[in-house]
Amino acid sequence: MLLDQSLFSALLDAAAQSPRRRAFKNLHQDFAEAVQRVVIAIQPDSYVPPHRHVEAHQWELFVVLAGSIDFCQFDDAGQLTARNTLVAGSALTGLELAPGVWHSIIAASGGAVFLEVKQGPFDPAQPRFFAPFAPTEQDTEAGTYLAWLRTALPGAQSPAWQEMK
Repeated sequence: MLLDQSLFSALLDAAAQSPRRRAFKNLHQDFAEAVQRVVIAIQPDSYVPPHRHVEAHQWELFVVLAGSIDFCQFDDAGQLTARNTLVAGSALTGLELAPGVWHSIIAASGGAVFLEVKQGPFDPAQPRFFAPFAPTEQDTEAGTYLAWLRTALPGAQSPAWQEMK
């Protein structure tokens, strides 16, 4: 599998048509593989709710292949603890995230494509751990939270999203 501009463009086009505003291309053959590798395209209006992976083996590696993303990390109370801008071809193109860290991703204008690598196997039936301090994708406040997250700086406290209504 070549990771080239043709793939990136196709994924960005698919993401633009997707209700979630994201598109994926698995590089692994199945979820049982020891290493899970996926290329993800994300549009700027895609909301990735803060979430974490709690198993000890669930580290993640992110490398931006096209465009840029803001990678946001939070503490348990919803305070933004780190915000890193990862830009394809720049001095900072990726990061490795330890298990248990609350995080979210925001694409810059024009969308972005990144490679996500993590240890498998992956079990889609396992529960997902979304942050209690932020709305889910289905909540009507998701857009308002995304707008806050776009400009929030480290040290900012997640708004009481239940009161955004």
